[in-house]
Amino acid sequence: MTEDGKVREKERIERTLEAFRRNRYDVSLFQTKEEAADYLAREIAGKRVGFGDSETLRALRLYEKLSVKNEVIDPARSGHIGGLEAFLGAGREALMTDVFLLSANAITEAGQIVNMDGAGNRIAGSLFGHEKTYFVCGVNKLVKDVEAAIERIHAIAAPQNAARKKKRTPCAAKGDRCYDCTSPERICNALTIHYKKMSYRPMELVLIEECLGL
Repeated sequence: MTEDGKVREKERIERTLEAFRRNRYDVSLFQTKEEAADYLAREIAGKRVGFGDSETLRALRLYEKLSVKNEVIDPARSGHIGGLEAFLGAGREALMTDVFLLSANAITEAGQIVNMDGAGNRIAGSLFGHEKTYFVCGVNKLVKDVEAAIERIHAIAAPQNAARKKKRTPCAAKGDRCYDCTSPERICNALTIHYKKMSYRPMELVLIEECLGL
């Protein structure tokens, strides 16, 4: 990236952070995933922590870091070990924790957060019930507006996530876009748009100047 490009990207990030502040979110910006992970480990201690399925959280090794001082419930990890029933049980438990962490399929320059979900545990945990919620995102998730966010889900996040999870869906097989399928293994079953921070509880955007997750 040229120097001019770097300046424009910095300005874009600052505009985005200011938009999130106006939308009542706490915001933190880090250059690296290691810095972000250290920050979260300092902020969260002595809590029950729930995760929404996220490649970004795995890239930060947050399960390992937060488990030192917290009880961490990660439905995806439980499901990998114990199968569907273990996933569903851990998903229910994660909804009742003190703190909830997830990423986003996209965030916008106007301060909105957009997520698509299959089972619903991830977006359910983002809406209500926790002392605090953290959205942990790389700059690759940043798009212009909600329309671009939904397009990112259809063209990038959903096909790649379906393929990662080995789902029997057209997007996983072809890897290029959403086909609005009727497969029972479809992962695009519900869409949430956080236009502003949810009322009555703190929520924080942790933005990292790296490309992370899908």
